[in-house]
Amino acid sequence: MDAGEMADLVRRAYGIEAEAIVHKRTVWGIVAGTSRYILKRARPQDSEERLRALADVLRHYPRFGVAAASPLETARGTMRVSDGRGAWYYLQLWLEGRHVDASDESERLAVTRALARAQRAAPTQGVLRALQTATLRDKWRAKLQLLERLKAVTADAEMAELLRRIAARARAVYASYVEGARPLAFCHRDLAPHNVLVGPGGTVMFIDFDHAGYDDPFADPIQWVSHVAYLVPLCSRSYQRLWLAYAQEAELHEEHLVSLVRLGAWPDMALRALAEAFRGGQSASRMWRLRYALRREEERARLHEAWLRELEA
Repeated sequence: MDAGEMADLVRRAYGIEAEAIVHKRTVWGIVAGTSRYILKRARPQDSEERLRALADVLRHYPRFGVAAASPLETARGTMRVSDGRGAWYYLQLWLEGRHVDASDESERLAVTRALARAQRAAPTQGVLRALQTATLRDKWRAKLQLLERLKAVTADAEMAELLRRIAARARAVYASYVEGARPLAFCHRDLAPHNVLVGPGGTVMFIDFDHAGYDDPFADPIQWVSHVAYLVPLCSRSYQRLWLAYAQEAELHEEHLVSLVRLGAWPDMALRALAEAFRGGQSASRMWRLRYALRREEERARLHEAWLRELEA
């Protein structure tokens, strides 16, 4: 659709008079007076049922001091609108803020605490069927299948050894996973810094819930800490404070903290880089990123294993 057609769709479906439309990669920014919105194209899995369930869950966030970009109802009370050509769209508020600065310890800890509060905010009784998803263990099983294809990676001696260590660590963590050890919680499941904003007054705001669903609550902190440790060099105490911030906000008992840290050894970012290298072909740039991710994971593993030994002592 061109800008005129987009403006007409928003007017018909939401009663909003768009004054400006800004195309931002895969979404459109809608400016209407002092209000701003984001229009997203719905994926096949973004059913009416899923979008309504998502909105129902996210409306609980503000009571726990967390904000989220939630789907909005149309004027007719539906959650999405058709362009008449087979494509569907939905609208959400454009949250005013900037991306979190992971290098700022106060900000990354604020995000860590906020994700624990967000999990407490969402209903846990009667898990909504529309938000059920593949679990953390399912995702890990798929990554282990990827590891079986390691032999397809052209690697020098250093990279081959790093890959061997990553594979051994991933298999050990997966083997230690106990299915059903914790009640499911609503998780974002794509917690990278580009999906977290900091708003006025330091409010933490989460965006892009495309992968969200009910999962093992440890999925979010494992993913978040892995991203931070990949992007920012951390000393041992700074690294530990990330895990402890979640554990304290989630009110984990000591044995649950130990369980979290054991599972936190999962080499998430290294396996992401490996998957990217497979998907896009082993170009020089992708292989460079893979080598960097493997080295960063080795640095994180040293911090992680030393602290886990302390906790288990």
